[in-house]
Amino acid sequence: MSLPFQFHPGVLLDLRYTLLAISGLFGGPVAAAAPFVVAVGRRVMSGGTGLSVALPLIFMATASGLIAHRFIRGIPDGRSICVVSLAVVFSGTAGFFVKVPFDQWPVVMPSVVAPFALLLFVSAMISSFAISQELKRQEATTLNRIYRAIIEALPDCLNAKDLKGRFIAANPATAALMSSGTAANLIGKTDFDFFPQETARVFRADEEALLRDGKPILIEQRFTRADGVETWLATLKAPFDDDDGKPIGMITHNREITDRKRLESELAQTQRHLADALASMADGLAMFDRKGAQVFNNARYLELFPLTADVRSTGTCLRAIIRAAIERGEEAPVGGDIDDIIERSAAAILSPGDRQMRLADGRWIEARTRVTEEGGSLIVFSDITTSKRTEEELRTLNERLKVMAHTDGLTGLLNRRAFDEALDDLVSRSSQTVAGPSLLMIDVDKFKAYNDTYGHPVGDACLKRVANRVAEIVASYPRSIVARYGGEEIAVIIPQCDKAAALSVARLLCAQVRSMEIEHVGSEKGRVTVSVGIATMNAAGVRGKRDLLGSADEALYAAKAAGRDCVRSCDPSDDAAVVRA
Repeated sequence: MSLPFQFHPGVLLDLRYTLLAISGLFGGPVAAAAPFVVAVGRRVMSGGTGLSVALPLIFMATASGLIAHRFIRGIPDGRSICVVSLAVVFSGTAGFFVKVPFDQWPVVMPSVVAPFALLLFVSAMISSFAISQELKRQEATTLNRIYRAIIEALPDCLNAKDLKGRFIAANPATAALMSSGTAANLIGKTDFDFFPQETARVFRADEEALLRDGKPILIEQRFTRADGVETWLATLKAPFDDDDGKPIGMITHNREITDRKRLESELAQTQRHLADALASMADGLAMFDRKGAQVFNNARYLELFPLTADVRSTGTCLRAIIRAAIERGEEAPVGGDIDDIIERSAAAILSPGDRQMRLADGRWIEARTRVTEEGGSLIVFSDITTSKRTEEELRTLNERLKVMAHTDGLTGLLNRRAFDEALDDLVSRSSQTVAGPSLLMIDVDKFKAYNDTYGHPVGDACLKRVANRVAEIVASYPRSIVARYGGEEIAVIIPQCDKAAALSVARLLCAQVRSMEIEHVGSEKGRVTVSVGIATMNAAGVRGKRDLLGSADEALYAAKAAGRDCVRSCDPSDDAAVVRA
């Protein structure tokens, strides 16, 4: 193109402008650089008066191709090639209008410029279209290799068949599924050559339905392979047509889903087992989302709350359920603002932890809440009425056992063990500056003689009457303790009681027992009487439990020695003030 030729006698032209433009159009700056340099160099070496015009036109032709390359970015289409060809025509003919005098234009234009412009345009168009077609061919070849590599590497089965179901193309995965060895062994054959007749007929029926409807279908197919393994396929079948829109075959894509179907079967079985387990649960189960709306429940949950079973359904808010339970009398009535009660109850139930509530019909329900990963709540409701009753009975029994363990069986007073525990507690809490507690040791005078005279049953009845009278008198003193100390001895502990008050109580006890007028022929008094010894903490050197017990015991013996039916104190200085009751 760059070699000059005699276009007209005396006129030498070349097609360098076509070369420059298409080099830039298809190759970009790198491809256009060499032709541009050669064209400029040859034109400079040629010299002549047209040099100043030729160089800008060479640049213009190169620039037109580069500009088109910049904006097209790909294989140029016909319109782009036409535009660049016109730019070539302009670059090749513009010099004539500059160098040829205007009066010669009528001669030069039809004889030189027009034919040369046509030659430039045709050469640019033919060259561009030839290069474009070659590039498209190379691109198609590359794409075919890529597609072929993808299809062959595809782990799923991909194949094409003609209208009669004969394979016309297949990838290795299809050959492996069909156990045909290679994909080439499939060509020209049908499913009847590889599958049992019944299986092949089912597959062919699907293909005929596809060709009849002309629409792609997605189906799941089950068959038994030649090795006896049951296989599942997810199959996409689509028709393909010729240029006139007439179907000429079908394309099939198969993906083996045997493992998925097995997992689905196992999942379905697990879900059935879970549903059976939930249905047979002894506890109610309910799930709520993070907003407090119910999303799941089992049958037992509805059985636990029969009055509100109709509102305990999927999508119902827990607050609405609680409101219905209160309004219908299912939950035990509580005082206060109902909206506040509902809000607090909902917050408590949805929060992690255990909560017990008593229904209006007397049943006890325990709600155990655990938070799910999604922020919702899983709640197990259990009827604990029986266990609560058992617990209450056990607590009552324990209290009775405790009372029995601390109660004297004959008199009904506290026993010696309870007395010791109470005294330990009072002594440990007594102040060093305040008098008390005071201890009164009471003994029924000559009780052995009473038993010998009247017998033990009568003696027991007598002792019980005396114990009851002592308990009645001491009951008016707060937190006082009356216990059977041993045999016919009764001990009384009066907290925060000084010596004077203790002496007063002791004299009253003697008088009250004497006034009961219980006959006692074995006593010189002729009736049942008691002797009382008293001792007060922090008085007369009494500083501890041992001192208190010892002092009271000594005072009791002193009362007996003084003739019985009297009171004595652990402080000898008080004896002068003690008057026989």
